[in-house]
Amino acid sequence: MSYTFIAARSPYIIEVNEAGQTGSKVELYLWNTGSMPATPQYTLSKLIPASNHLQTTYNIAPYIREYISHQSFNNNYSTNNDITPTNEYCNISFRKYKKVGLGNTYVFISGATILGCDGYGYYQDLMNPVNGRFFLDEGKYFYHYDGVDPSTTGSRRAGIITMSLDDGDYIKYTEIGTGNVAINNISADGIYDIYRVYPAAYANGNKVEVFDNSDTLLRTYMFLPNDECRYEPVVVDFINRYGGWQREFLFKASNTSIGIDSVDYNLLQSNLVNYSELEGQRAVFNVNGREVIKTNTGFVTEEFNSSLKQIMLSERILVNNRPAKLNTKSTELQKNINNKMINYQMEFEFANDIINSVV
Repeated sequence: MSYTFIAARSPYIIEVNEAGQTGSKVELYLWNTGSMPATPQYTLSKLIPASNHLQTTYNIAPYIREYISHQSFNNNYSTNNDITPTNEYCNISFRKYKKVGLGNTYVFISGATILGCDGYGYYQDLMNPVNGRFFLDEGKYFYHYDGVDPSTTGSRRAGIITMSLDDGDYIKYTEIGTGNVAINNISADGIYDIYRVYPAAYANGNKVEVFDNSDTLLRTYMFLPNDECRYEPVVVDFINRYGGWQREFLFKASNTSIGIDSVDYNLLQSNLVNYSELEGQRAVFNVNGREVIKTNTGFVTEEFNSSLKQIMLSERILVNNRPAKLNTKSTELQKNINNKMINYQMEFEFANDIINSVV
């Protein structure tokens, strides 16, 4: 059984609207591993607004996000079919009840068990979007090729795709140019992190096709190498709109700078009559700084706009495997028909002080 996911950065509304109800409640069970808890983490309740307006609604999305974190990111290049860390998503079970009469009597209506992730839907997707089982948009992606075999370097260079797969599903890797094929068979239902690029195809890139157990094509991706010999590409990992890690490479020039914060104060001289001119009259304390990196994507197609949009909307970003936040707050989404060559500039600020100030 493949899973679909609630996108918990957007509202997820549960409605209770039953004839004769005077109120309602929702029991919400949340967990990451093991079985469902014996008691709900949250019980939400309210009375009906009026006797001629019975509808009651509950937004459970904020509670789901409390059980999701992205601290376990691991870019090690290990075996394929890694199980996605369970803290990257949340198990959810909810039960709806209607209240009858003026007392404290509740009647069970229905319930459901689903999964939630740290994704979101766009306004045009309307209420309660379900983003499906694949955590990456179909399309063409580029990765940095430097001639090193990724299986020997300890780096998952091209990145991963998170997806919900069933027993009997399989992933077909077709190497560009040679046509060599590798098959990755799935033997158990689960949520997996799979290779974008099969190790043997790293130099040439590959097409990735996902099939179900009846050989129906579900998803197609293309991953191509880019041999950037002049600049050191910047690697950006971020949580995308599906709630999964996505890797993009910014191939052209980047520059790192530092900014300093401090507090100034007037210095009292050690001796007002015979002071030393080396003392000065002003001093600083609480000096610390932050690093900023300015990047360029290199020339990209209009297809990159979707990834750019998701980077700008992400709340969790790593730049060269360091936590960062995006300082660029607006950019024009360019079109090939208007700009034959598209390059985007982005400025990131590393999310830590230069001098360790963790307390």
